[in-house]
Amino acid sequence: MATILLIRHGENDWVGKKLAGRLPGIHLNQRGLQQAETIAGILKNLPIKAIWSSPLDRTMETAAPLAQQLQLSVQTNLELLEIDFGDWQGKSIKQLGRTKLWKTVQHNPQEMRFPGGESFPEAQKRLIDGVEAINQQYEQQDLIACFSHSDSIRLLVAHYLNMPINAFQRLAINPTSLTVIMRQEENIHVPFINQIVCQQLLDSLKPPPPKNKPQKK
Repeated sequence: MATILLIRHGENDWVGKKLAGRLPGIHLNQRGLQQAETIAGILKNLPIKAIWSSPLDRTMETAAPLAQQLQLSVQTNLELLEIDFGDWQGKSIKQLGRTKLWKTVQHNPQEMRFPGGESFPEAQKRLIDGVEAINQQYEQQDLIACFSHSDSIRLLVAHYLNMPINAFQRLAINPTSLTVIMRQEENIHVPFINQIVCQQLLDSLKPPPPKNKPQKK
């Protein structure tokens, strides 16, 4: 398994107010654009081999500055998309909070299917399949950046930590935060969740220098 850097998109005017879902035309606001530039300026110092992204505007715009810094293309992956919220897309959080299903979303998401959309278990399987398919293309020592969405990253983390879906709402994933999934020997580790990038974190992600082979006598 390659080391996967999961990065949530930057801020937009819908964050915390409306459920954007998969609606097109939702772009980063000024703060979100600055967040994307900041995370790119930090991650450019890592030997990132490839950049993948959900195809939505806000994730592609967040990935673009890093791609430019590293001179890499942004490859899109439909499996990294936001949850399909179906009929809930575009509605305000305040409005949805008054529905009976809101309690299911918050306290029993394992049983939740969004009207006209997908269930959390279906979304989690889709996301796992997408990350595993990306993994198969790279070596264990490779660093791969994947830009996605809050619930999507939380569901992935829950899977790799062997958490039940009913507990995934306890996780927090802030805009342009970094979450890392990596394999050490035979075990999968999630050493960083929802991190603001610092030098210590960057140093821990750099691959060790190659060992010198002993000279033949």
